[in-house]
Amino acid sequence: MKFILVSHGSFAKGLVESSQMIAGQQENLVSFGLYPEDDINDLKNKIETEFLKSEMDNIVFFTDLFHGSPFNAVVSLMGKYDIYHITGMNLPLILEALMARMNEDITPAELCKSLLANANNTIIDVKECLKEAN
Repeated sequence: MKFILVSHGSFAKGLVESSQMIAGQQENLVSFGLYPEDDINDLKNKIETEFLKSEMDNIVFFTDLFHGSPFNAVVSLMGKYDIYHITGMNLPLILEALMARMNEDITPAELCKSLLANANNTIIDVKECLKEAN
């Protein structure tokens, strides 16, 4: 399964680098960033090219911000292709996705469902957590 991360600036690239620092070198994990000088159509073309050169039924897109420009670039492709797309990506979510895809039987739909079911566990109020521990 291939993961394509798309974000504002270098956030997606940073997630790839950080996840590989923790989980080791990863294949089929790519990132694209939208910078102030970039045209949204160029970003859309880049991610579409990456999508088309892959097994199209075995890809999950991750974006940083609901209704942000990278999100909109991926959504614009969803009218043409059957795309799995999760927005609001963070490092724990990407690490969980990388671990889950080690199960070669998991489908993109199952992966997305699992990630969404556990998403609340990726953000923790540490002060409350410490209070509960005491």
